Amino acid sequence: MNRITLAIAKMETQIKERVALGMTTATRVKATGKQLDMSIMEHVKFQELKSLAVSNGKLTVEEGVTVFSLLGNTVSVFNRRSVAVKAVLTGLFQELLSTRIHNGETSCV
Repeated sequence: MNRITLAIAKMETQIKERVALGMTTATRVKATGKQLDMSIMEHVKFQELKSLAVSNGKLTVEEGVTVFSLLGNTVSVFNRRSVAVKAVLTGLFQELLSTRIHNGETSCV
């Protein structure tokens, strides 16, 4: 397991617990998943940033392969993923974009 797969497993557990405790509903979880769908441009940019993160050591090769696999070869593959996968990868995408902006690279998407 790597940081990505561990974070997804933790998120899946949290979502199940929150539904079981009545803190949210399956309908809300599904709606959240739809809100986390990516556009084609976001998908392409995420693949690029993931590759850069692997090349500069921010992600391990194993983590990069995990992200690549979960993003899929088309945006529709990602958009069919579970809410847990989408939430974790969207958080990573935000982190990679923030790092890029912090480093003075303003052309993000």
